[in-house]
Amino acid sequence: MKYPQVVVYESDGSLARQVRRLAAENSWLVREPRRPESCLELLADFRPSVLLLKLEDELHAGLSLLAQVTQLAPRCSVILVSDVKMEGAEQRAQLSALAFDLGAKHTLFPPLQQSVIEDLVSGLLTASIRRTLGSSIETDDA
Repeated sequence: MKYPQVVVYESDGSLARQVRRLAAENSWLVREPRRPESCLELLADFRPSVLLLKLEDELHAGLSLLAQVTQLAPRCSVILVSDVKMEGAEQRAQLSALAFDLGAKHTLFPPLQQSVIEDLVSGLLTASIRRTLGSSIETDDA
């Protein structure tokens, strides 16, 4: 099995810094593509993956990337992290509903706590590893 990866798509590197220690402890790769095409290429590779997708000023571009990831790599769990200022709970609920419709597993809004991010990434990547190992065990038995 290839090393599991946490792909972090953002512009400032803050989320990647938050998961780097956890990744090192578990022998996971942390990838930080800066272009949507590079992000999609990383996720197209068959390996256990979690995508931390940070929505920034370009809301439409981030949601478009989410839809592409869902099409290209449906086994990849996506955590959408919003850095976009929301007026209230109703806007956050609408963005969350849209993100879930597009394939996100979780949405997070500020204030962000490192422990929550680590727990989500760890749980989703562990589940992805189990699914992948189960797939390869079934393939080996056939």
